[in-house]
Amino acid sequence: MKRVVILGLVLFLGAQLPQTLLAQDDAMISVQDAAICQQVVDRTPVGTGDVFSPEVPELFCFTRIVGAATPTEVTHNWYYKGNLMSSVVLPVGSASWRTWSKKRMAPDMTGEWMVEILDEAGVPLESIIFFLQ
Repeated sequence: MKRVVILGLVLFLGAQLPQTLLAQDDAMISVQDAAICQQVVDRTPVGTGDVFSPEVPELFCFTRIVGAATPTEVTHNWYYKGNLMSSVVLPVGSASWRTWSKKRMAPDMTGEWMVEILDEAGVPLESIIFFLQ
């Protein structure tokens, strides 16, 4: 009887193990921190905000991505009034990775902006809305 119980336990665990390993391989990445800022200094966003002067020459989208089990990529899509203005693919090389993209701004591009952050498969992870006013 003891052998039957042990054999059943081994078969059950053997069936569960591949699913557990698969779940670990497919670990989801997420955005731990995200900000629009005027500079990135020593991998830290500086001058963060939601509203910026139209005279600012450029803005950065800073992100800290967590959870990558293997190297992957994220994309920063920059939208102005709903129109895609720029798409930047960025590498993610570890389980906690800081990366950023930048967009040159023009004084006549006032109004609503949005940066959408996508994973390698194109799944939205987060979006940030900001304004030039």
